[in-house]
This record gives sequence, C-alpha cells and structure tokens, in this order.
Amino acid sequence: MPLEHKIIESKKLLYVKGVGAVSFSELMNHVDELSQDPKYKAPMKKLVDYRQVKKMDLSMDEQERFVEKKASMKELFFGEKCAIVAPTDFGFALARVHGALCEGSNRETSVFRDFNETLAWLGVELDDEELIIN
Repeated sequence: MPLEHKIIESKKLLYVKGVGAVSFSELMNHVDELSQDPKYKAPMKKLVDYRQVKKMDLSMDEQERFVEKKASMKELFFGEKCAIVAPTDFGFALARVHGALCEGSNRETSVFRDFNETLAWLGVELDDEELIIN
C-alpha cells in the first residue's frame, strides 16, 4: 500500500507514510479513509512522511482536485496543521505546490526536507515505535 496512516491519539497526530509510487487515486482514497476513521477528529496535527516515496506524478489539475476534495470536507480538516517531509527535489517541489494551493483554507501546511525539523515545527516528539504502522 503506497499510503498508510496511523492516528496517535495521545498526541492528536495523524502520521501518513508514503512508500514507492503514489498516485492521484491513492491520495483521493486516503482522504476518503480518513473521513471514515472515527479516531480522526479535527483539529489534528498531520505528519506526511514522503521519505520513501520514489514516484508521485500528479498534474496540476489533479493537485487542484485533491485540495478541492479536502476543502469540501472542511469540517473534517478544519484547523489542521500539516507538515510534509519530502527530501528529494521533485517531492519537495510537489509538496510546496500543494501547500500553496491550501493557503487560505484554515489548514496550515509547511514542507520540509529534514524529518527532525518537521517534528519541531509540529511541536511533537516521536520515538521509532510510534512510527510503525500495523
């Protein structure tokens, strides 16, 4: 599964891990899964970990549609503080476009190359055990 998530309730944190190739349909399915997860309660901090993503081909239209889908579920994502860690140039650029599209949406999004900087911005501490998705 290219996108998996885990909710760490004690930290009000959603951890999303991408692996391999991530497609537009998988991103859309991810949002649908979150909307059905009873543990996901806004506002939450969100850590999107793209360190293991090798490919993510999204057109500008697909990025806009993804952001529009999240906007249509604004009560679910209201107040979200989202940090994306993407160390590759391409992943970083793609995540920055996403962040720009989210501006003014009551969701704060920042993009980082370094995992520890990402955690610091979110104001959370995690140990390796918490990053394991079952």
